[in-house]
Amino acid sequence: ESRLEEFAIAESTDQGKPVSLARMIDIPRAISNFRFFAGAILHHEDMSSHIDGIAINYVISQPVGVAGLISPWNLPLYLLTWKIAPAIATGNTCICKPSEVTSLTAWMLCKVIKEVGIPEGVVNMVFGSGAKAGNALCVHPRVPLISFTGGTKTGEIITRNTAPFCKKLSLELGGKNPNIIFADCDLEDCVATTVRSSFTNQGEVCLCGSRIFVEESIMEEFLEKF
Repeated sequence: ESRLEEFAIAESTDQGKPVSLARMIDIPRAISNFRFFAGAILHHEDMSSHIDGIAINYVISQPVGVAGLISPWNLPLYLLTWKIAPAIATGNTCICKPSEVTSLTAWMLCKVIKEVGIPEGVVNMVFGSGAKAGNALCVHPRVPLISFTGGTKTGEIITRNTAPFCKKLSLELGGKNPNIIFADCDLEDCVATTVRSSFTNQGEVCLCGSRIFVEESIMEEFLEKF
């Protein structure tokens, strides 16, 4: 947190996004990810269910072990920390594979992790391509969990390659998210919202408005304002 500006400039330089965006969103959210999960584990509740007064079933949460965390290039530190924080908060160790094209802030995070005293071996960083370093995590028999954020085609490959190991998978893949504009809308507000949702971070967000559906009766007016 004390190095926010340094991280924001590095993220902008490495990824290409405006430094103002990295300063306002990416790096503060990375900080918040750690704060949120550090607090969440203090308020965890175990679940139980009663069966007709005969038995009680308890749900016991236990660490999985080693989590393989593969993060994308569009929100490098934001999404990497979103994976690291819950993994270590719940007692796992992790091997992280950041995108090979935007790995600068991941490397900088390594220094922070060491400085704050996280034990060696808890958070590990591997730099390399998805086909080599990423796939090595996916097919390693002692990495029982894979969390991947990226393209749908790569997600399909990961699903196939991990299937023989029955691994736990968390896949956040690409989508086609429509903005739907009806005739009874507040058009000024809808236009502003559509522009923001479509082009923030150069449109390089998995939930950005990548398609726009406009009711025919207001189509021309929408296009003029857009």
